[in-house]
Amino acid sequence: MARPRTSTVVWLRRGSQMCFFGLFLYLFLQTVYKPVNETGKGIKFFFQLDPLTGLSTGLGARSLASGLLLGSITLAATFLAGRWFCGWVCPFGTLHNLMTGFRANRAKDKIAEGGYSGWQKSKYYILALMLTGCLFGLNLFGLFDPFSFFYRSLATVVFPAFNDAVTTLFTWVYQADPGLGKLKVTAITEPVYEVLRRHALSASQQHYHGTLLIALVFVAVVFLNFYRARFWCRYICPLGALLGVAGKNPLFRLRRSADACNNCGVCVADCQGGANPAGADSWKPSECFYCWNCSSACPREALTFTAGAATLVAAKEEVPR
Repeated sequence: MARPRTSTVVWLRRGSQMCFFGLFLYLFLQTVYKPVNETGKGIKFFFQLDPLTGLSTGLGARSLASGLLLGSITLAATFLAGRWFCGWVCPFGTLHNLMTGFRANRAKDKIAEGGYSGWQKSKYYILALMLTGCLFGLNLFGLFDPFSFFYRSLATVVFPAFNDAVTTLFTWVYQADPGLGKLKVTAITEPVYEVLRRHALSASQQHYHGTLLIALVFVAVVFLNFYRARFWCRYICPLGALLGVAGKNPLFRLRRSADACNNCGVCVADCQGGANPAGADSWKPSECFYCWNCSSACPREALTFTAGAATLVAAKEEVPR
């Protein structure tokens, strides 16, 4: 049976992911040292959106932390709509989503590997360990919080390498001054370099101790997506664990039509969270990213997301008598 075309909801989700990913990179660039050393506005946005930041600070300080409003909104929305944040907003999750897309596994292998694994509970143990540490004044969330991890990797590994590579390349072109007759390459490269200097490159690139270790960990985390889809999100992310707890019984739930489903397993192959979408009874909302991949991929249109009340009625109707 021919594979159905990608649904509109999936395209909307992809658009949302790329917008938030671009926003994260834009805000990151606002922290780069420029000739006028001023940080841009809104650079704390994603950290304020992260409920882990406020929770860890509050537990450590034994008081409510300022800037908790956006994080509270994230938790409230997750309570109602499930773990949508991981599938639609999180920029680090988007990076893992992109890397997972390069996996070349056969559909049969993806089906075998795509289901829920008991090892996915590990992120909940990591969350519990982090919260316990906060109670004793040891804040370890900076190590595993996805925004902190991603920002640290960009600031100490990715951006310095990018900054040095671009500066070296444009400097070489300027000094070599290649061209054809009166047409010089520098006539193009110098205006481009000036724009990059003003808006992207650092005026004075700093380098840090421990960069090699941070680089190795970052590369390992990214390439683990070739072993399992969105490995970080499934097995490590404490924010995902917190949102999984908050969204364990969401209002919007996956509904499976027993009459239409032929148990082909295509939905499992495309599920990045290991949420077991193939069965209404086995579906795990705490692991679901609400990416709509399963619903979009189903050749028989047997899966859809509906409000909780409607799902319960439908489920009762499908019980054999």
